[in-house]
Amino acid sequence: MGDKPRISMIWPAVGEDPMTGLPNLLALITDLQGPSKTDRLTIAGFDVKRLAMINREFGHDEGDRLILDIAESLVKATAALNIEGGRVYRLGGDEFCVLLPGLSHADDLIEDLRARRTLAKVRYAVVTCSCRDKDLEEAFLEVWPLLIDALESQAGARGTQMKRLARVLVDGVRETVELLKASRRLAYTDDISGLPNQRAARHLIREYLAKRMDTEGPLGLLFADGDNLKIYNDNLGYSGGNEMIRRLGYLISSETSPGELVARWLSGDEFMIILPGVGKKEALDRASNICRAVESQTAQWVYPVTISVGVASAPEDGRDLETLVTKLEEANARAKKMGKNCACGA
Repeated sequence: MGDKPRISMIWPAVGEDPMTGLPNLLALITDLQGPSKTDRLTIAGFDVKRLAMINREFGHDEGDRLILDIAESLVKATAALNIEGGRVYRLGGDEFCVLLPGLSHADDLIEDLRARRTLAKVRYAVVTCSCRDKDLEEAFLEVWPLLIDALESQAGARGTQMKRLARVLVDGVRETVELLKASRRLAYTDDISGLPNQRAARHLIREYLAKRMDTEGPLGLLFADGDNLKIYNDNLGYSGGNEMIRRLGYLISSETSPGELVARWLSGDEFMIILPGVGKKEALDRASNICRAVESQTAQWVYPVTISVGVASAPEDGRDLETLVTKLEEANARAKKMGKNCACGA
């Protein structure tokens, strides 16, 4: 098990855009701190065309694919410049920013993006400023409103207003980064079990499928649903049911290896077990072992507990999250019909 890939992150970093994996606005502000190491800074801004219309008429999946395609093109075009410190940021929604320190290579960047047919999908503008005798943040704040003006074709007075707003934003973000980290932690933690919640599990599964599966191997998924929550709720109340959920989550987690992850799923005593590097056959074996462990280790509880487990693996059973979840739910339903306390594959 030690050679298998690991799931080590429960929630996306505060400075990372969860969809593209690019640094976000918070990362940009962090990177602008301190004195400049260059006397010139070029900023290229990109605004995706018609994203709202695409989301509305073709669905958010199509819009997300467009965002990911543009992000990949920007990263590759920036890397091709071979400039130390060149970096791509997703600022949110349909907006991207590329920082190019030193002498401007913006023309080369734009030509590369034109060759990749990316320019047809975006509006763009490029501004350059001097960093001599000022830090990066000050230089950025001077030119960012001009970039917005160029992208939005607004009046020059808007630039002064945007500069003030940008300064307020920077100051506000500095003061709230720790609060955002705490909020992110809460957003990805289940308040009953203390485990990662469904949002965290979905993020991790999507990340593995998109970025790691082709190089690190299959992904085993176990959807475990307890068979006995109702008796706890009926006889001990919901506080007793919640205590059983906490203990069951801890028990299942104790049956996993380092680098694997157990999350509480939608509701009740449902859990998703994420096994990176584990194929279908091994996932079924693991599920059966967990079923036996739960039955054995809860035998002395006030009401013994068993679980039913649906098993699927990627890419064998699908390469996208929704397909895998559907197959997991169907397999779990079959395990229930087979008498519970067992595992069933998709």
